Amino acid sequence: MTEQPAETAPLRVAIYGSCVARDSVDLAGSGRLSVADYVARQSLISAGLDASARFPSDPQVSSRFQRRMMEADFAGDLEARLDAVAPTTDLLLWDLTDERHGVHVFEDGSVVTRSVDLTAVPEVLGVVEGTRHVAFGTEEHFALWSPRAEKFRDHLRERGLFDRTVVLQVPWALVAVDGRETPVSMGTSAIEANEAYRRYYEHLRSLGFTLLELQPLGVLADPEHRWGFAPFHYTQDVYEEIVARVLAACDNRPA
Repeated sequence: MTEQPAETAPLRVAIYGSCVARDSVDLAGSGRLSVADYVARQSLISAGLDASARFPSDPQVSSRFQRRMMEADFAGDLEARLDAVAPTTDLLLWDLTDERHGVHVFEDGSVVTRSVDLTAVPEVLGVVEGTRHVAFGTEEHFALWSPRAEKFRDHLRERGLFDRTVVLQVPWALVAVDGRETPVSMGTSAIEANEAYRRYYEHLRSLGFTLLELQPLGVLADPEHRWGFAPFHYTQDVYEEIVARVLAACDNRPA
């Protein structure tokens, strides 16, 4: 009787980012990737800066997930979350989608992310009234973000995660699969976003991060995407390519 090969256990993936990495795992990684933890809607600038005392006591939030992500962002718990799963994590997938709306800086220097959840909840939005909004892509934002990226690299090295980290450099789609131009996201077009993101990716590359890069003409948006029509909600083949390339990179990684 011929023995059947044992099934390969799925890779345990920690996700830091948003829909690009999460949808790749969900829509194309079935049976091959499992989620160890998911840190979403938290700018690298707010990570490690505790503003949890400012979070309103009873905001009217429709989703438990949205509340958890906002509370985590106010607490700046990125590094603590990754530390907890580092010993059993095979791969850290990082995308920069949630940097797109910038951050709010309080007078005491604490920071929270201007996420889609924050802007949708009046009680939380009220907390940041009067703060300084630092928009993504500005000189100030990049000046705040770039040293945090270097610090994050050093932290990942200390935890043994740096060589297991892949940054998804996936551009915003210019057009949808049906030929329509993609809509703006809170006032930003795909062309503008791709240009603004460029130096952030270049900085990560200079720090030694592994980047998985797709080209703008190689990605299309899906108007029927489960999260709606947006330049960062892609067709299924984009997610399939991301997962295939991630798995290939993991297979070729030194033991």
